[in-house]
Amino acid sequence: MPFIKTNGIQTYYEVAGSGEPLVLLHNDALGLDVWRRLIPHLAINYRVIAYDRRGHGQSEIPPREAPYTVEVLAEDLRGLLDGLEIPEADFFGCSGGAIAALGFALAYPERVRRLILAEPPMLGLRQEHPIDTAGLRGETIARIMRERDVAAGLDYWFRCVLPPARAQALLRSRYRSLLLSRPPWIIEGIVRSAEAFNPTARLAALRQPVLLLVGQMTHRHFSSVIDVLASHLPRVRRLALPGADHSTLLEPSEALLSAVRTFLAADDPPH
Repeated sequence: MPFIKTNGIQTYYEVAGSGEPLVLLHNDALGLDVWRRLIPHLAINYRVIAYDRRGHGQSEIPPREAPYTVEVLAEDLRGLLDGLEIPEADFFGCSGGAIAALGFALAYPERVRRLILAEPPMLGLRQEHPIDTAGLRGETIARIMRERDVAAGLDYWFRCVLPPARAQALLRSRYRSLLLSRPPWIIEGIVRSAEAFNPTARLAALRQPVLLLVGQMTHRHFSSVIDVLASHLPRVRRLALPGADHSTLLEPSEALLSAVRTFLAADDPPH
């Protein structure tokens, strides 16, 4: 299995297809398996690189004392690209993976051609904008995990941003063992890093084309974040996916596949 050392962490990754590189960043608490149904479609035209972010999937879990911030996640991604000798790429991030992708684009814009951001839970925007935070707070999830366990903390988290039936289904899905195997400091770190990330003042300087994806049935938290990004990014497109919520964004629907293909194939200069 392919592993590479990135920013001090053993990182698991997979590559499929050939062509221009397209890097996939999965959502929080899960792993690159969430892309399984999309990768065959994307790999027809692109060299698709999917990886497990630090503390996720098969990648190394950092020690409790290691910082977990968007800046650290960006350095992890830089290390992956350096190790695979990829000078620049397109990026598709979902949920927390979209936060990491945006953080990387702001830190290393010269290495980003195009950016697809699917419902990033950017809690830090509440420092300047009236976004709906869905009641989600890092201090609350940390307290629940201290008093009870990781399962209770995840249940609180998912119920904040998903319909009750979807939240229950996720915790009972094939991802259950992966979710419950995450140590509490990773779960807490995910939420606290999202709370600390407020790139509002830097968004106007991002000159790369950005496609924002939001589900029509998604929680107001995610659509309120998309509203802020759409009003501050200079080269942005926005698409609402019919019938989708946060847990079904990556279903390979014709609407999603068509939008991604069109966006990535556009002849507008990336920089």
